[in-house]
Amino acid sequence: MANEVRGSAPSPRIEDAVDFARLDEIARLAALASSCCKSLALAASRGDKLTLAVHCRQVALVIHGVFTLVQELARETEGSSL
Repeated sequence: MANEVRGSAPSPRIEDAVDFARLDEIARLAALASSCCKSLALAASRGDKLTLAVHCRQVALVIHGVFTLVQELARETEGSSL
């Protein structure tokens, strides 16, 4: 009943679900970064400078997204082993 009070902390089950969603998104972004890096390597081997620039931006955006999610996890688990 305490979780029904306005302003109370969310239940551990909700926090676990949010953590799961973030971790799932990190895994998805890691796979996407891997794909972008493979494309980056192929563009480099072809000497395709325009495609290199595009894939570098994609990798940067994906990694930034991962860092943002990890920072959110760290803030919420401050004081734990993360």
